[in-house]
Amino acid sequence: MTTNPCHIIVVGTGIVGASVAYHLSQRNARVTLLDGASQPARGVTDKSFAWITAGHVAEPHLSFRKQAIAEWHRLEDELSGKLKIDWSGALSWFKDEAEAERIVREAGRSGSKVHLVSRKEINYLEPYLKAVPNQALFAQDEGALDPTRTTELLVAVAREAGASVQLGTRVLSLTTSGSRVTGVVTANGTLTADMLVLATGTGTAVLCEPLGLKLPIDASPAILMRFYTEHRFVNRIVSNPLMEIRAASDNLLLAAEDFINESVENSPQAIADRTLKAIKEHWNGTEQTRLIDVRVGERPVPQDGLPVIGQTAGIGGLYITVMHPGVLLAALAGRLAASELLSGQQESILAAYRPGRFR
Repeated sequence: MTTNPCHIIVVGTGIVGASVAYHLSQRNARVTLLDGASQPARGVTDKSFAWITAGHVAEPHLSFRKQAIAEWHRLEDELSGKLKIDWSGALSWFKDEAEAERIVREAGRSGSKVHLVSRKEINYLEPYLKAVPNQALFAQDEGALDPTRTTELLVAVAREAGASVQLGTRVLSLTTSGSRVTGVVTANGTLTADMLVLATGTGTAVLCEPLGLKLPIDASPAILMRFYTEHRFVNRIVSNPLMEIRAASDNLLLAAEDFINESVENSPQAIADRTLKAIKEHWNGTEQTRLIDVRVGERPVPQDGLPVIGQTAGIGGLYITVMHPGVLLAALAGRLAASELLSGQQESILAAYRPGRFR
């Protein structure tokens, strides 16, 4: 196949950058993928709970997220079984049962496949659960993946397709000529390209600031807890006021929680201790469950909560891809970014997410 003469540098081997590089490589672009870490997915990606869910957002953003879920199915097919996603769905309940009923009504209007299940159905879905609620939401189309393995897979396939993957190559700044970005200065030297993609999460704003591009991206800390389990006792994602958990394997349970504050009682370790206590109180078969470790990831959350994807008027050669939730959006964002970079045509579905909205 003929290689596209356009040379594109992608900075960042988190799941978003890996997806961009993968999709570019599948379209025969000349790709260089850079990261300061020695392995892919060593930023926020390997600290992600990796729940593939559309969540409860308004249109048009709900449709965008639904398409993002569909893109993961496409990528599963495209990678011919190499990509493993657990599509067992998600079971959620709330302190106020009326909240579940409200969500179901909204889901009905939007066409989302979410419905209420009874106590009997919950028992069937999660037989190890001790404290069974009267009802819960079951989102049957939702799932989860291993974000580190998925990222490593995308990077490996991109490399097989000809991408140059340079790990341990930290980007210090961007190079410019006039109003155009021409490449990057790294700890190992300067690299030039026709286009530069930044998939650098919370590090994006500092790289863009010398260009006069202000990107209000907050670092939103989240806690990922990993527990050893003697056997699998959770069949799908379970979210309730006490915990958000899923089985990553027969012997590995993941739990997620928002960072609360800097106090001792709300430290990551204290939250992990409380979560373990809640798991043992509310699930059977958890006697041997114990904490492996706690990780804190800095999620890149734009100030308005929406993804930042695309180029900015007045700055040539630069393409931004920063978003939360990155795991959910990565497959779709990677494909759309590759399409825009190589075709020069804008994807209308990305209109609300351009960096220029902050200028």
